[in-house]
Amino acid sequence: MLLISLRRLSAALRTGSCTALVACGPTVDSSTYGGPDSMRNRSSYALWSELGATSDTRTIMLLEAELAARGETQSPSGSEYLGRKTSGTVGRRSYARSEAISGDRNCSDFTSGAEAQRFFLATGGPVSDLHGLDRDGDGNACEWGKTLRSSVSSHRQYVARQTSAARSYQSSSRCYVGPRGGSYTITPSGSKNYGGC
Repeated sequence: MLLISLRRLSAALRTGSCTALVACGPTVDSSTYGGPDSMRNRSSYALWSELGATSDTRTIMLLEAELAARGETQSPSGSEYLGRKTSGTVGRRSYARSEAISGDRNCSDFTSGAEAQRFFLATGGPVSDLHGLDRDGDGNACEWGKTLRSSVSSHRQYVARQTSAARSYQSSSRCYVGPRGGSYTITPSGSKNYGGC
């Protein structure tokens, strides 16, 4: 069985029918992981938990699209965020796009990148693109890549604000009295400043 799969993979790479190993992998049956429609019925907490635990590319894409459609870009704990695992795919061709476009949907038919991504994944994406929503072959439909990059940028700013807040909390202007009666404050680096009170 493995030998047959390797032969098929080798033939696909030689003929140029796929551009990356991820594009040649077996398609995942939506009943196995829940597909786009069943994700709509699950809680956001469950989706964030699964996003943190899974490594399956298609499942990650489905989870991120569903969470973004709900207006969520970061988990309640702040440890997970849209694009953490997928923002590196933006603009990087991973899937062959040689088939003729037969669908009747365009990017302008969708109100958001998340809605376009959900539709794209529900109709065979990222491996297949029947509607021409992912012409560059990166697995991201329409403006979805911009959404991922924006989410990553927002998360980095969030982390910077949290780090800054933690530092300012550590360096208070509170005066302390030493054992000999001298007063001092604590600097941001943690040193004592005897001239600060």
